[in-house]
Amino acid sequence: MAGKKKDGGSDAVLTFRLPRALHDRLVEVTAGRSVSEEMRRRLEGSFSPSVLGSEDPRFRDLLIAIGHAAAAAAKMPFQREVPYRSEGGGRGIDDDKTPYVAFRRAVISLMDSFEPDGPRLASDETLIRLTDQLVGLALGALGDRGLAAFTNRVRVGEEPRDRSRAPARAMAPKNRNRGHEEGA
Repeated sequence: MAGKKKDGGSDAVLTFRLPRALHDRLVEVTAGRSVSEEMRRRLEGSFSPSVLGSEDPRFRDLLIAIGHAAAAAAKMPFQREVPYRSEGGGRGIDDDKTPYVAFRRAVISLMDSFEPDGPRLASDETLIRLTDQLVGLALGALGDRGLAAFTNRVRVGEEPRDRSRAPARAMAPKNRNRGHEEGA
């Protein structure tokens, strides 16, 4: 329906229909805001750069490529409720995560492809702290979903585990012999 002006104010009042499922999803993610505020926030966001960080030329193409890889991985077929045998010998049933594993490997390959030349000046300790900060920022932006993802991270002092039930190094990153991967 067309928008109507309410008492001559600066905001236009719109009336339109929304599928119930979409409305329910909006209610679920409002984080204390009203559904109208959430809709306004998302609509305004659709007019800003589509990828956060895309204003930095060092990351623009990488972020766009990763976004395309994520969209393609989300469309990949997979099997639901696949029986499997766990490392401890037990049995389980879960969805096939081939699309996720393929996406992870694609991201690593894309990052290798877009890696800039030059040295890495930060020490290993500093790099670990910076990495943790970036992960914290990224997961924090997702709210409760980010907190749930955080619980899947490796605990301090534990060895990383291969959650794909497949060889962890099936695709090793290419060796560039640039000398910036070793310490500072």
